[in-house]
Amino acid sequence: MQPPLVEVRNATVAYGPVAAVVAASLTIEAGETIGLIGESGSGKSSFARMLVGLAVPSAGQVLFDGGDIAALGGPALLKFRRDVQMIFQDPVASLSPRMTIGRLLAEPLQIHGIDRAKAWPGVLELVRRVNLPETILGKYPHQVSGGQARRVGIARALVLRPRLVVADEPTAGLDVSVQGDLVNLLTELQRDFGLTYLLVSHNLNVVRAMADRFAVMYLGQLIEVGPARQIFAAPAHPYTRALIAATPRLDPERTHPPALLAGEIPNPADLPPGCRFQSRCPYVDDHCRAVEPPPAPLADGRIVRCHKPLAG
Repeated sequence: MQPPLVEVRNATVAYGPVAAVVAASLTIEAGETIGLIGESGSGKSSFARMLVGLAVPSAGQVLFDGGDIAALGGPALLKFRRDVQMIFQDPVASLSPRMTIGRLLAEPLQIHGIDRAKAWPGVLELVRRVNLPETILGKYPHQVSGGQARRVGIARALVLRPRLVVADEPTAGLDVSVQGDLVNLLTELQRDFGLTYLLVSHNLNVVRAMADRFAVMYLGQLIEVGPARQIFAAPAHPYTRALIAATPRLDPERTHPPALLAGEIPNPADLPPGCRFQSRCPYVDDHCRAVEPPPAPLADGRIVRCHKPLAG
């Protein structure tokens, strides 16, 4: 039996006294899309950086294709860096302002010792596939629109034909119509290139359009993981329910539960005992305040950190 492409085992990422990711466990199968969702400050970006090797776990492991990425070195590390790429939230800031788009797309080939003359026709085809004109190759990042910069970031991530792409808020700041075009593009590229995605976003409509499974984060913990359709239809964690309730709907006649995110987010450096969501949960009781809920499987297969799940 093939191992999952990615396996996160009880991993923690800490920055001083604050743990941005806490005892997280998650598997990602080859070819699937995981939607990592949660509010700003929930730990999503730290989790994403951990998967690409930019944040080192202080505990636990991250396995890629069965190997611990913390133990990689030499050719194995170089191969991992080729197989795993990231689409950054701010595409312009992630691109050197001193290099043309053409040089930026050629740079990964140079770093990995790939013959540019042989690879360049494929790069030009990739530029066309992301719906950019070849004339953009002579421009600098500040000379292109926000939507074009996103497409340049996608092309740069795919130049090396990776297996896993971590996309951090790939549609943030874009008009709704442009967001839809980008979602369609990412879906087509996944199908044609056999990609696996970790899609990090607070935009549930974008994630819902692409994800096979949701992984919901709150204050560094994965609090609900399961099939996207199942979670969107009947969330099991009160936090997930509140996120979904607050998601804009196209049907003005459709009713759904009101947002339940009253209360204050606790200080991550001084968390109270018990459940991390207790200060905002409408169902909290003394047991919730005293005992931290462990990740537990529900009857429908979901994993949820809640003493009183709403579904499953």
